[in-house]
Amino acid sequence: MRITTYAAINIGPSEVAMKIFEVSKSKGIIELSHLRHKLSLANEIFTHNEISYKTISEICHVLNDFKEILKEYKVEDFHAYGTDSIREASNTLVFLDQIKLQTDIPVRLLSNSEERFMFYRGISMREPHFEKMIQEGALIVDVSAGTVQLSLFQDGRLQFTQNLQLGANRISELLHTLETEVFEYSDLVSEYMDKDLNTLIEMYLNKKNIRHIIAVGTHIPVMKATLQKMYPEFTGFVHTRVFTNTSFPQEMLHDTGALPTYLLFQKIIHLIPCDDIYVSATDLCDSMVAEFAEKKVKLEPKHDFKQDILSTSRNIAKRYHVHLKHVDNVCYLAGEIFDSIRKFHGLGKRERLLLQIACTLHSVGAYISLTQSSENSYKIIMSTEIIGISHIERVMIATIVRYNRDDFPSYEEMVDDFTPQEYITMIKLCTIFKMANVMDKSNTQKIRKITTRTKDHELYILAHTLKDITLEMGMFRPKADDFEKVFGIRPILKNKKGLEKDYDKLL
Repeated sequence: MRITTYAAINIGPSEVAMKIFEVSKSKGIIELSHLRHKLSLANEIFTHNEISYKTISEICHVLNDFKEILKEYKVEDFHAYGTDSIREASNTLVFLDQIKLQTDIPVRLLSNSEERFMFYRGISMREPHFEKMIQEGALIVDVSAGTVQLSLFQDGRLQFTQNLQLGANRISELLHTLETEVFEYSDLVSEYMDKDLNTLIEMYLNKKNIRHIIAVGTHIPVMKATLQKMYPEFTGFVHTRVFTNTSFPQEMLHDTGALPTYLLFQKIIHLIPCDDIYVSATDLCDSMVAEFAEKKVKLEPKHDFKQDILSTSRNIAKRYHVHLKHVDNVCYLAGEIFDSIRKFHGLGKRERLLLQIACTLHSVGAYISLTQSSENSYKIIMSTEIIGISHIERVMIATIVRYNRDDFPSYEEMVDDFTPQEYITMIKLCTIFKMANVMDKSNTQKIRKITTRTKDHELYILAHTLKDITLEMGMFRPKADDFEKVFGIRPILKNKKGLEKDYDKLL
């Protein structure tokens, strides 16, 4: 089996890191080298709102050194990612431009949802206890320099995720000027965290059965190294009482941001009873190689993250009291239509996933106003983070939902926001969604099963129902005109009732 040498470069808030791996289907992922260079990037961003040219030059120098090492290891492929916190700098574009000019290395900045989703994929492939913990009930607490992400897994599925502006370095920079004015700095940090954490736990985690907390993030490797020194038998699991040991943080005070990280976990443990904390040293480089291995050598993670994305979307829909039977039915109908015309739309699995999410969330805005449901749905989706979906994908989903009742705008009206390919993808998905939605116009799920077949540029949709679908068939015809214009195939809706004799001929 062929072995690929891959390098993952992470420009993070406190360091530039590179890991080199061997990746193969037979042996999996083997780490060959780990290089790190400490930075004060986060401190500059949170204090001055920009990255100094001195720091940019330092990063470029390190990256050029990394390029020489790539040659030594004969690395065949590599990626360089920057974390979401870099976006907060006022000179982000200058930062990226200078790196490209001075090193010829393109750096991709991840959105928060992309970064966290990659972390979860990395944890699932790296940590052997992951599946068991999320089946029993686990809260992943991912502490970065600028934010903390809390994601609840129960029965093996992601239930919700929420981002708070309580990152370790952000807290350090905000409160360091007050450190000399208080007797206990830890009390000041704890008080600063109280409001946001208490609100989130009350809204989302109250009375939830959480047996494990999985700790990951920027400063967690330092915490894990400290625990390994303190407890030679350490295997990753830490009883919660360890975090009440007042001598524990003293081992970490040399690392900026580590103390707020520790205090954050102390606070969470106090508010959420759990059995233990699992400390994972998984970092973004590990997550990058996990993504690469999945795409390059089809090294699939055991966990089905696609179902997590759909599960999260459905929980968002529940929060806004949507008619779940309706959206589930529309999801089914849209999926069947999508699958039946693959050669006419040329889209793939990812686009099908976006369609399913749009179907699930299309009526969340009715919670605010029935008369402006689509516009409010757009605003809710744009304001809600969906782990595993990039920012542009979220905008596409929101736009599909926004125009689910109206004509889609021309590309000239949207040219500043979307590429031609993104625009035509939205047109196709919106057209399929509209077709599926009118087939449950009465919201009573009269059509719960369909059979489809294409023949002579016609798409026959046979509804397996004995109910009267006069309303659905009447609303179907105008949508069929739009469908034919987009795909070049005419959809025809038939009711199985009364067509038993012609069934075999039709399909």
